[in-house]
Amino acid sequence: MQPLELNDPAAFGREFLRQTQLQGFGSLTKRDLELLMLVLLERDGAIDRAASNHAAAAQLRVTPARLKALRRDGYARWRQLAEEAPADALPRILATVLTAENLRAGARHVSERSRRDGFLAVRVEHPDDLARFEQAILDVGALPVYERNREVVAVRFDTLLRLAEQHGHLQPDPQAVARELQKLAPAAEEVADLLRKDIDQLRWDDVRNALNALGARAVAGTLEGGVHRLLALAFPFLGR
Repeated sequence: MQPLELNDPAAFGREFLRQTQLQGFGSLTKRDLELLMLVLLERDGAIDRAASNHAAAAQLRVTPARLKALRRDGYARWRQLAEEAPADALPRILATVLTAENLRAGARHVSERSRRDGFLAVRVEHPDDLARFEQAILDVGALPVYERNREVVAVRFDTLLRLAEQHGHLQPDPQAVARELQKLAPAAEEVADLLRKDIDQLRWDDVRNALNALGARAVAGTLEGGVHRLLALAFPFLGR
């Protein structure tokens, strides 16, 4: 394992010194200092915030359980050092957790029945990102669901689509989305029904219904093409 290397040692040192002075020299406990250093390491990028708890723990030579606790308590204690607007946080989190690889890994933690019911397994290891993701789900009127692992949230495809709408990520042109759906699932009944309408008169309600139906089928495993490609229509930054 390579030793940790700071990307900006001067900025790290300045902020560390500033915080210890603001709190009163020598007044911070050992735990406070550990949490401060963890948050600053992630802010610097020496520890990738998107890294798994296992990978980040290996960098610090601690157990994954301890690393998870440091992340959870660190952002509760020092959030002002890594403040992030919801409009910036959600795309970052979703780009990390809605990868094809992560979705496949998360699927092992939900039952087949849940998948048939349209629930997609989303694994979010960083405790602070998990809390933000849970709140985003609540904000669109849905509830986060857990099964075998508290780091894996079972969320319906239509809930993710509501998140995309609320945060302004959806492609604004319903005709363009309809054409992409035709490429993705040309034999799907939902696409055929959509294209029977005058494409120039399509509304987002028409496209949303088709996307939700195809998403539920993809989650259940009855549609070729994959969930990730459908999600990239709702969240264009996933396809970059």
